[in-house]
Amino acid sequence: MKQLSFILFSVFILNTTLVAQPTISSSPTVEERYGDRIELFGIKFKGPLVLCQILIAILMAITFLQSAIDKMLDRKGNLKYFEVHFANSPLKGISKLSLSLLIILELTGGLMLVYGIYYTFAERITLWIFYGFVWLSLTIIVLFTGQRLAKDYVGAADLVPYFMLIMLGIMSMY
Repeated sequence: MKQLSFILFSVFILNTTLVAQPTISSSPTVEERYGDRIELFGIKFKGPLVLCQILIAILMAITFLQSAIDKMLDRKGNLKYFEVHFANSPLKGISKLSLSLLIILELTGGLMLVYGIYYTFAERITLWIFYGFVWLSLTIIVLFTGQRLAKDYVGAADLVPYFMLIMLGIMSMY
């Protein structure tokens, strides 16, 4: 019994002295302390999260604009691929419509991000990057649904990292 009391007492003492307890203090935040001190190539950023949002936006804009442009330039090839890919799915008869919708979604989302990047530098607000991320997350959900309906589970799984990266971009805006 003495040993159990000693162990409990030791755990209590160690817990209260060694473990940092959250406290409310008036210490300044990083932003208050350093302000706009994050600078890259002479461009000041509000903080590291804004820089991350811009970099994610650049990556996603390239990805989705290239995809949309490829679908526009090689519409016949992509249409043929869609018809074969969705031959045994509920999307069988609407390949032309699906391709057109996908081009519009990808192009719009990519352009929103391009404008969002410009807007961030011009107005120092990431609002349009947020809109682009939300739009592209819905686009990925549409793509994911199509892949699942076509029973292309590997193709659907390949979309998850893009979705997660966009979600990280959205969550960093909090």
